[in-house]
Amino acid sequence: MKDVNILINNGVNVKQSLELFGDMQMYDETLNDFLEMVNEKLSNLEKYKAINDMQNYAIEVHSLKSDARYLGFVKLGDLAYDAELKSKAGDVNGVDATHPKIIEEANKMINLSKIYLGLIPPLDTNKVPDIQNIESDSEHESNTDNENEIMAQAIVHQINQNPNSNNQENTSLGQKLGTILVVEDSNIVANFVKKIFDSKYNVVIASDGARAIELVDDLEFRSKIKACLLDLNMPNVDGYAVLEHFKQNKYFVKVPVAVVSGVEDRNSLDKVGTYPIVDILSKPFNERDVQTVVEKCLATYF
Repeated sequence: MKDVNILINNGVNVKQSLELFGDMQMYDETLNDFLEMVNEKLSNLEKYKAINDMQNYAIEVHSLKSDARYLGFVKLGDLAYDAELKSKAGDVNGVDATHPKIIEEANKMINLSKIYLGLIPPLDTNKVPDIQNIESDSEHESNTDNENEIMAQAIVHQINQNPNSNNQENTSLGQKLGTILVVEDSNIVANFVKKIFDSKYNVVIASDGARAIELVDDLEFRSKIKACLLDLNMPNVDGYAVLEHFKQNKYFVKVPVAVVSGVEDRNSLDKVGTYPIVDILSKPFNERDVQTVVEKCLATYF
């Protein structure tokens, strides 16, 4: 069994993440997904910073922020959010100052995740440089250790009680019940939704609004969509542009849409109210929240 203390004792908020993922099995699968994708994200950040492309830097760091927050990488999420705000404001100097911290923290979380998953040995100092440095007085450090141990015991107990709690029940259907379109630039969130519904529905992921528009403009594909989860803050073409495209082409008549919104998007939601959407799914959300919103979409499908 993997030792969850490896994560908790190094500042990962596993308890918060389990509110989304439900159990450690889903968390571990998502952590593997993150490791497969994160190097490309970091490479893109380096590329965009090198040419001062703040627009694309903001898009990429926003995605990293979402992934980090869902996995409980608190410091990385905060650094990425700070860089997102600075890059959106065109603050090149601010991004230059924050960027090295993001890369350093991301590499710490990558190495930490690999140790936890058993992909690299914990004592391999060539691969694991300084996972965590905690600067605190001894009393605070002792209290934190006790709290972490209690949390770890609770999580391990949950794993033992429900070792397969998040397994999807296989259906005997000859074909799936239709398509759920997930328009989301965070691979972590998109894959999480896919794992929830993939046993009964074809879950198709569009990583930006341009791809979503391309898909729904295909009549055959559009006729199979039973629900659409649409993130607002995305690269290239954002969710608002997708909503407007749906409105202009009268797609809302046949495609039920629920908007996915982060906390930082709340001030922009007045515009969303002008479109006939089914509901708003607010980040951070958990499996129950997603199921409730999708069920609303399915109930309105004609």
